[in-house]
Amino acid sequence: MGALEGRRSGVTGSFGTAMQRSSSPDPIDLAPSGSAADSVAVPKRLPLLALLAALLLTALAWHDTRQRVAADAESRFALRVEELHRRFENQIQVYVQVTRSAAALFTAYPEVKRTEWNRFVDGLHLAERFPGITAVAFARVADQWTSPELVTEARMDGLRNFRIWPESTGPVRLVTLYAAPVNERTLRTLGYDLLSEPVRRAAAEQARDSGEPAVTRAVALRLDEGEASPPAFIVFQAVYRDGLSPATQERRRATFAGLVMTPIHVAPLAESVFGRMNDIAATVFEGRREFPLYRSRPEPSEQPLLTASRDVTLGSRVWSVQYESRPSFEDAVDSWKPTLVLATGLSLSVLLSTLLWALAATRDRALVIARRITTSLRRRETELDLLFNQAPLGIALIGPDAKITDCNPAFARAVGVGRDGLIGIDTKLRAQDPAVIAAIDAAIAGESVRLEVDRLLLAGGRHSHFSLHLQPVSTPGDPPFVMAFVEDIGDKRRAEQHIHYLAHYDPLTGLPNRVLLFDRIAQAARQARRDGGKVAVLFIDLDHFKVINDSLGHSFGDEVLRSVARRLHGGMRPTDTVGRLGGDEFLIVVPAIQKAAEAAAVAEKVLAQLAAPFAIGGRNFVVSPSIGISLFPDDAEDAEGLIRCADIAMYNAKDAGRNAYRFVTREMGARSRERLDLEAALRRALQNRELFLVYQPQLRISDDLVVGVEALLRWRHPEAGLIMPNRFLPVAEETGLIQPIGDWVLDEVCAQIGRWRDQIGLAVPVAVNVSAQQFRDGQLPAKVAAALDRNGLQGWELEIEVTEGTLIDDIPSAIATLRALKQRGCLIALDDFGTGYSSLNYLHRFPIDKLKIDRSFIHDLEQDGAGDSIPRAIVGLGRSLGLSVVAEGVETEAQLQLLRSLKCESFQGYLFSRPVLAEELEPILALRAARGHHASKVEPMARAPV
Repeated sequence: MGALEGRRSGVTGSFGTAMQRSSSPDPIDLAPSGSAADSVAVPKRLPLLALLAALLLTALAWHDTRQRVAADAESRFALRVEELHRRFENQIQVYVQVTRSAAALFTAYPEVKRTEWNRFVDGLHLAERFPGITAVAFARVADQWTSPELVTEARMDGLRNFRIWPESTGPVRLVTLYAAPVNERTLRTLGYDLLSEPVRRAAAEQARDSGEPAVTRAVALRLDEGEASPPAFIVFQAVYRDGLSPATQERRRATFAGLVMTPIHVAPLAESVFGRMNDIAATVFEGRREFPLYRSRPEPSEQPLLTASRDVTLGSRVWSVQYESRPSFEDAVDSWKPTLVLATGLSLSVLLSTLLWALAATRDRALVIARRITTSLRRRETELDLLFNQAPLGIALIGPDAKITDCNPAFARAVGVGRDGLIGIDTKLRAQDPAVIAAIDAAIAGESVRLEVDRLLLAGGRHSHFSLHLQPVSTPGDPPFVMAFVEDIGDKRRAEQHIHYLAHYDPLTGLPNRVLLFDRIAQAARQARRDGGKVAVLFIDLDHFKVINDSLGHSFGDEVLRSVARRLHGGMRPTDTVGRLGGDEFLIVVPAIQKAAEAAAVAEKVLAQLAAPFAIGGRNFVVSPSIGISLFPDDAEDAEGLIRCADIAMYNAKDAGRNAYRFVTREMGARSRERLDLEAALRRALQNRELFLVYQPQLRISDDLVVGVEALLRWRHPEAGLIMPNRFLPVAEETGLIQPIGDWVLDEVCAQIGRWRDQIGLAVPVAVNVSAQQFRDGQLPAKVAAALDRNGLQGWELEIEVTEGTLIDDIPSAIATLRALKQRGCLIALDDFGTGYSSLNYLHRFPIDKLKIDRSFIHDLEQDGAGDSIPRAIVGLGRSLGLSVVAEGVETEAQLQLLRSLKCESFQGYLFSRPVLAEELEPILALRAARGHHASKVEPMARAPV
C-alpha cells in the first residue's frame, strides 16, 4: 500500500506535516501507565488536548491563509502595476520617437522645405495616433544677420505677417520656423524665440550639447491668457548642419542648425494608458510627488487596500506615478478563504474532539491507528519533498487506468496547466499525439518507453519540444503504476533550428543563401540528368542600387531589397528557387525546362515584375535589373560554374544598357577571362614597376612659350608591350587598384618636379590627373600636401586635373576638397570640358584655374559649318570667368591658327610634341627656362619632332 499512498493527494500529507511541526516530538504518551488514576486521567485529558491542538492548528491555518491571500493580492497588484507602468513608459517612448523621426528627416534631407515638413507631419496622423501631441515644430538658429533672411523666407512661403517675437532677446535666437499640422494655433507659434524663456532655453541647450532628446519640466503651452493651460511638456531634438551627427560637444555646438520640438499634453498621453482601467487608479506627479500632472480617477474616500509608486525618466527629468487599488480590484481578492478555513477548522476541531471522546474506550486500538497514520504521513512527506518538490525533471504518477494520480510542479510547468487541473485526468483521452497514447499503453503493459513530442497533454497546453520517459513500477501487494519523466528540450531544438536557418537562409530577406542555392542547383542538375532536361540559373543584379544606399541610407536600401525579394518570390513557380547571394545580387534556379526560351520567359517575367514602381517610406521609384542566364548542361555542369557563367552574362547585360537579360556565350567567357588576366597582370605591374610616366608640354599660343606640362600614365607589359590607359584604367577603377596607382603617380610626379627644378630651374606647373575614387575618398588634400612636403615643393608647382563628372556627383563635398587643395596653393584644371554637364550653375562655385577643351572639339575645328562654335563658347566662358583655357589634341597648323583667331590661350598636342619620357622633355624645358630668364621678348620656339 506504500506506493499507492505515496500517490494520493497532498492535502492529508500537508495537514499531517503541519500537525507534526506544531506539536512536540511525543505530545501524548500512549504507553500504559503504572496506576489506575493515570489510566483514567489520560483518556479524559486527550480530547481536551486534541481540541486545543486542533484549535491551534486552525488558528495557524487561518493566519497562514490570510497571509497567503494578502500575498496573492499584493503579487497580482504588483504584476498589474508593472504591466501598466511598462505600457506607460513605452507610450512615452513612442511619443518621444515622433521627435526623433522628425529630426531624422533633416538628417536624410538637410534642406527640408515648409511644404515637405507639413506633408511629413500630416502623414503622422497625430490626432488619431498621438492625441497628446498638438503639433510638431522646427526652430532654426538665427543671429542678427540671418534673422531678416528667416523673416523673408517665411513671408515668401505665404506667411505675410511672420515676425520674430519677443523682440527683446539676445544676439542669437532659436526661431520657430515650421509648425504642423497647420491651424490657427500652430500659426501663432511661428516666429517665437525659444531662447527668450528660461525653461525652454535650458532644455534647448541640453539637446544641442548632448545630441539626444531633452525634456522640459511641465510648462504652460498657451499663447494668450484666454486659453486653458493643462499640464504639458516639450521634447527637443537637435538638428545639425548637412545632416551630420557630431561626436563631440564642441562639434555639436559648431554645427548646430536648429531643433525639432514636440509639445505633449500629459493628460491625453496618460489617458491612453490609464483611462480605461477600472481596477487600478494612477496619479502622475512631476518630480518626487511635488506636483500632480494627471489623475485617472477621483481620490478615493477611503484608504486604498494597496498602493505602489514607480518612477519614469524623461531625459534628465524624473516623474513619479502613484498606483492605488480600486474596489473592482479589491473585490477580486479571495477574502472569503480565511473565513472558510476558520469555519472548517473549527468544525473539524469539534468533530475530532467528539471522535476522540468516542474512541477513549478503545485506547489501544487508537494508538495503533495513530502510529500507522503517523508513519504514512511521514513517508508521504519524504516522497513529496524528494521526488516532487526537489526533482529537476517533471514527474507524474499514472495509474493502471491511465489517470494521473499526482505530479510535481516541474511537470505542471512543462504541460502548461496547473497541478489541480492535472490530477485525475485520463491521459489517453486528453493526449493529442497518438504516439503518446501508444506509449502510455505500452508502459501500463510493463514496457519502458522513450519518445520526443511537441505537446504533452491537453488542448490549450504549452507547445514546446519534450523528451518523455515512461517507466512502469510494480511493488508486491500494490497495483502497478507508471512514472512519467519529462524534460523540456525546446530551447535546445530551437537553437538547432535557428543555427540551421542561419546556415541556409539570408537573414535580411528570408530567401535561401549561397549554401542552400548551391544545394538546390545540384539537386536540379541531378534531376535534369535523369530526365534529359535543362536547368536555368538567372543571376540578377539591381541597377544603380549603390545610389539608393548612398543617398537614402542602408536601412532604406535594406527595405528595398526586402521588397524586391517579395516580388521575385511571389512571381515564381513553387518548384523554382529564389535566393540572395549578397548585396543587391539575387539568383533564380529554374529546374525542369526543355529549351532556352523558357528561361528567357522567366527573365522577361522578372523584368515585368520589377518594372512597377516601389512605394517605400513615402517614396515611389523604379528598380531595374540586369539579368544573366546560364543553362545546365550547355554552359556548365556544376553550381559554381553555372553561377559564374550567369554572372558574366549579367555584366554583358549591364554593358548593353541595363534593364535587360543576356544568355552567356563563349565570347563573353573569353572576355571575362581576359579581364581577369588583365587585373592579375595589373597587380603584378604595380609591384614590378612596369608602370611609367610620360610628359606632354603645354604651349602659349601667342609666343610658343612652354607654360605647363601634363603627366600621363603608361604600362609596358613584358609580353603584350605598351598598353594604353583607356584599356587598363577602367579595370583599375572597378577593382580598387586605382588608389595605389594614383598614389604612386602623385609621388612620382612630385619627385620629378623636384628634380627638374633643381637641375634646369623649371618654373611651370606640372599637371596630374586624379581619378574619381581618389577625389571622393576625402584623403586627396592630405596626400597632396604630404607629397609636396616630402619633395620640398610649393603648391603652384602642381596642377590637379579633374573631370566634370567627378565634381557633379557630390557638389558640396567636391567644393570642400577643391578649397582644401587651393588652400595648399595647388592649381585646379577642369579636364575634358564640354563633354560632360558643362553647367554654369555649378561652374562658378568651383575654385577652378583652367579649362581644358576636349580633343573631340579640336578635331571638328576644320569641319565646315559650326565646328568652331563650342571652342569659341568655351574660350569666351573662360575669359569671362577669368580662367585660363587650354586646347587638347592640336595636331595641325590649321587647328592652331583657328585657335589663335579664337584667342585661346594655350594648347598641347602632337603638333608640338607627343608625350615623351622625362629625360626626352628636359632639353625643351631647359630652353624654356633659359628664355624665361633672359629674353624680354620671346621668339617663336621651334617645334619638337612629332
